Amino acid sequence: MSDRETWSEDDSQKFMELSDLVVPSREEQARLICDLIPAEPGEHFMGVDIGCGEGKLSKAILERYAEAQMTLLDGSESMLTRAAENLGEYAYQIDLRAFDLFQTDWLDELPRRFRCIVSSLAIHHLDDAGKRALFARLFEHLAPGGALLIADLVHPPTEQVADAWANEWDRDVREQSLARTGSLHAFELFQDGWNHYRTPDVEFDMPSLLSDQLRWLEEIGFTGIGCFWLRAGHAVYGGYKP
Repeated sequence: MSDRETWSEDDSQKFMELSDLVVPSREEQARLICDLIPAEPGEHFMGVDIGCGEGKLSKAILERYAEAQMTLLDGSESMLTRAAENLGEYAYQIDLRAFDLFQTDWLDELPRRFRCIVSSLAIHHLDDAGKRALFARLFEHLAPGGALLIADLVHPPTEQVADAWANEWDRDVREQSLARTGSLHAFELFQDGWNHYRTPDVEFDMPSLLSDQLRWLEEIGFTGIGCFWLRAGHAVYGGYKP
């Protein structure tokens, strides 16, 4: 994969084409996040999706919670364009915004009453200090009872775990490629440096230990903290604001 300075719209296009095949159990992750949002199906609330990509997680949320309103943030113009297309039927319930994850101005522009803040495969691009600082700022933007729910890569605690996650990720991509396309084309493309646990790009991908992130959340003041799902180094984790 590319580093921060060389990530291009072409990279975004490639990811959008392959994401359903190379992300382990993507739909299952989205369903679980929907289950963890502290709201009833017909309840009105506001949420934000950090690094929304093509908008699939936000779409799952809007399909479950018909009265929700979502703010979608991404740094890629093509991602935001695809998100607008995918969420066309929810045009009056979404607010699409360009942002830079490595800056903080976008946080100043957000309201402080979100019922849920979600993110998928974005926050691992921040280093440890960046993640901890972001979690603290996001805590301020949650309404009481609101949830921070993250689906992302986490750092393996040992080399043996890294090898196990790398093998599991390869198996998942191979199976998903065959099941959905009838070929191994996506799996073969994935072998070209996409498996972080086999060929880490430490300048671009900086996942943190899951145990550290859960501790930071607790220190900030979150409750109900936990890892709710884990497969091939991809975890769904987070907590709630009292």
